[in-house]
Amino acid sequence: MPKAFIMIDVVPGQEGAVQNAVAKVAGVKMVHQVTGVPDLIAFVDAEPYEEFAVVLSTIRQLSGVLDTDSHLVL
Repeated sequence: MPKAFIMIDVVPGQEGAVQNAVAKVAGVKMVHQVTGVPDLIAFVDAEPYEEFAVVLSTIRQLSGVLDTDSHLVL
């Protein structure tokens, strides 16, 4: 079962809106604004792996998202 932390860079000033949108994506268990880089960190728990790919793709397509960096939990 893929679990991952996704680091999300956001257009400045859109952190709150993007955080709310990410929180609504199925498979996202939590999302927090953080200081420094990245702007947001989300925790995803999706099964099977193909569903994780859909979650990641959905986040990357959200308005205000500049970039993502995924870290799978071992």
